[in-house]
Amino acid sequence: MKRSAFPDFRASTFDDRKLYLSVILMIVLFKIAVLLIWGPGIAPDTGGYTRFAELILESSDWLTDAGLEDSAMPTTVFRIAGYPMFIALTQLISSENWQWIVVLSQFLLSAVSLYSLSRLISALGMKPFLGAFSLLATGLSLSLLLDNMILTDSFATSLFVIVLSENAVATLRGRPFGFVQALLFGMLITLAFLVREGVAILSILFVMPFLVRAFVAEKKTWRSCAAIAVFFVPLVLSSQIYMSWNEGRTGYRFVTSGGQTVYLQGLFDAAEKDQRIFSGNEPIEIAARDYAKDYAFSEVLSVQASLFNNGYVAPELANMSKQKYFESWLEYPGSMLRMTIGHIRENYAMLPFRPFDAVRQTGFWIEGVKPWPDYRELRKDMFNDVDLLVLFVGEMVERAIAVIITIAFVVVPIIWFVRLCRGRTERYREILVCLALWAFYFGVLIAHAMVHLETRYLAAVLPFSTLIGCLCLQRMVRDWRFSKAKS
Repeated sequence: MKRSAFPDFRASTFDDRKLYLSVILMIVLFKIAVLLIWGPGIAPDTGGYTRFAELILESSDWLTDAGLEDSAMPTTVFRIAGYPMFIALTQLISSENWQWIVVLSQFLLSAVSLYSLSRLISALGMKPFLGAFSLLATGLSLSLLLDNMILTDSFATSLFVIVLSENAVATLRGRPFGFVQALLFGMLITLAFLVREGVAILSILFVMPFLVRAFVAEKKTWRSCAAIAVFFVPLVLSSQIYMSWNEGRTGYRFVTSGGQTVYLQGLFDAAEKDQRIFSGNEPIEIAARDYAKDYAFSEVLSVQASLFNNGYVAPELANMSKQKYFESWLEYPGSMLRMTIGHIRENYAMLPFRPFDAVRQTGFWIEGVKPWPDYRELRKDMFNDVDLLVLFVGEMVERAIAVIITIAFVVVPIIWFVRLCRGRTERYREILVCLALWAFYFGVLIAHAMVHLETRYLAAVLPFSTLIGCLCLQRMVRDWRFSKAKS
């Protein structure tokens, strides 16, 4: 039987569903095995969340006292409360095993997100082999590391993947965007916001896939566009409530003061190439000139501490950093653009498929030592040990596969769009869905690159680069075979 271009997941073969569910189960079991071997992972940022959780359990003082006079970055001001509250709940359940509860919860939500991703794989009509590979690549690459760590990235990533996948499936089926689903999606993204405050800015990117859905729906009504506004209602309400709470206990209206280091880190990166950025006479510029030697993050903290000692508190420091950051874009756009481009590194092309690297990084972050040398070290010593040779070949193969997927993901959707505009293809829903996710990926990439970009920040969109890259390769092979058959 010929597969439909846009098959309904419920109409897909039992073997396909069984294959994808088996892959998801295998991924979960592998993660559990890693957890049993190494235990939960602790990162430098973990301490901020656990200290917040301790304050929650100690007393209710944190609800009314932010401790602005205690330090430059008070815990309950610098971090948003969602993840620490979850940690506090797990500590109430088991004071000894709370880390395991957190990580297992992350495994569970990650599995749900993989199930949503499998629904999108089926709706796109991907070959079962490539669909299974996409799930494995997603679950055993960056997700393997983050799901095992006491960090906010896992929860936020899973919620993003669920919303984007379910919306894409509905779009492929031509379903309009209803108020109920919009509200549900909005609540899920609000949960992501409560564990990572940066979601508030990134949520703007959801307008793209929602508009595509409204455009291609079989029944085009004003309700689909109005539902986009409904999506933002929970997020706006929760952020306003959170800001009002902070205003009541500090006198300043804000969500968190995290921007005091994030914006300043971006400025440091730009000033390393253009020292004019800190040439003014504002307090933050004077302090930056005093401490910026190697332009390291430790110097960013020193600037914050210096300004705090001069009487500035965290919300003021955050506002100063933010204001200076945007002023620098107006005054030195070339330097800020160079900083943004400099944050986008070639190693991001390796992210779609990296099981060997993910296992090594997981072991390193948990144990403090690498279970085996990294790629460069393996290349030097691979002929001295058979095991090292096998690992080198494995990492070389995964790097090659990842680069091929990345190139296909970056280039092919643009070609599809050009062909669509020229009327040379009828697969408009599939192409527009892929383009929306493509644009979402680069929106997240650029948004972080403009300030500060770490590999884990791409975890929420990485599954779609892998999936779309594999889909592009599948379509390219099919078109090549069709052309060859015609000739």
